[in-house]
Amino acid sequence: MNNEFRDNLINRLKTRYGNVKKSGNGHTLFYIPSADFYVYFRYSKLFGTGKSIQKTFYGLRKEDLDIMQGKKSYICFLTDDDERNITLPFLQYENYFFNTSSSSDGQFKVAMFFKQTGAELSINNVGKFSTESYLGTEKLLNIEVNNTVIPDLTHSQIQSLIGSIGIKKGFDIWFPKNDKTKIDSSIVNMARIRENLPNYNREIDHIISEIDVIWLDNTSPVSFYEVEHSTPIYSGLLRFNDVLLTVPNVENFNIIANNDRENKFGREINRPTFKQNKLIEKVAFLDYENIYNWHVNLFGKLYSPSAI
Repeated sequence: MNNEFRDNLINRLKTRYGNVKKSGNGHTLFYIPSADFYVYFRYSKLFGTGKSIQKTFYGLRKEDLDIMQGKKSYICFLTDDDERNITLPFLQYENYFFNTSSSSDGQFKVAMFFKQTGAELSINNVGKFSTESYLGTEKLLNIEVNNTVIPDLTHSQIQSLIGSIGIKKGFDIWFPKNDKTKIDSSIVNMARIRENLPNYNREIDHIISEIDVIWLDNTSPVSFYEVEHSTPIYSGLLRFNDVLLTVPNVENFNIIANNDRENKFGREINRPTFKQNKLIEKVAFLDYENIYNWHVNLFGKLYSPSAI
């Protein structure tokens, strides 16, 4: 997408925050380092007669949404009418996208309806949501520059953060049995921790049970997380590979590590074996700052860990 509506807003972002960097392999996702947030631009002309009922249609690329997961990020739905622009906080809606399937072209199809009763977002195969409170783009120019100091986090504290995020989103949590005593119960509702996993596949049940954090919806695993605090990233990818080959309908895997290991992750995930079975399309890298800020954004307060 290359149009005046997006370009004008990007110029305003540059004036407000300084550097604005493209992210991913497209031309519509941008990262603003000084305020530590992503903004994903989508543009569509309005359809309909008059202003009583108008609508727009958008495609959201899964690969772009994967980059945004767990980070402070916004989808900016632009139209040819400044009064019909929407700035949506992705964090509030990301769970809907990652629990439904994209279309055959790798995009999630959404529509925005503008009615007298207010603006509505419609996500295919999910439902409709009121977005009237998200009208406009000015909020993108008033995001606080990030001065948050990320504390040194242990492996168990990171597990605790991921677990508490999952519980907030409505899931039950699995931690390996040997890790449960180290989980920070000040932020994790221990009543939501599963004592046992369902039996998925006899050959790899013992492998699944050692994955650092699993979010569960009833008996279905929704998301897997491996915290590679000091262990090789490759070992976590191998566990994910075994799960992908044996457990049906699993789409979301995550490697968590220090940000200086992201290049290592990139080299490992691009091995031919992970490309061939498409694990590369289903696993994301999150650094500790991503996880910490995800928790802060979701709960509205800083996490001050006690010694674990």
